[in-house]
Amino acid sequence: MKPSHLTIAFFFVVLVLVSFFVSIIMGDNGFRDLNAMKQELNALKAKNENLQQKNIEMHRKIKRLKEDPEFIENIARQELKMIGKDEIVFKFKEKEVKDE
Repeated sequence: MKPSHLTIAFFFVVLVLVSFFVSIIMGDNGFRDLNAMKQELNALKAKNENLQQKNIEMHRKIKRLKEDPEFIENIARQELKMIGKDEIVFKFKEKEVKDE
């Protein structure tokens, strides 16, 4: 029994369609890559939002540093361990505990 030209053409078309769908799903720029790119986009959007919030906070801090002397004094005391004029700092040594 010899296959007809129509049967051969049908199988050829099916083979082409199957390979086309496989390349869409598995190939470069296919659905798998599309999903990976969507995940990467979502991660980048979240990172961008976080950076925007930090940027807003930094702008607020810069504004306060330019305009608020009490804020500057507070930063100097906390971060630089500075003291005000005519202030005295007392430092106490901790007792050493001997193991007996």
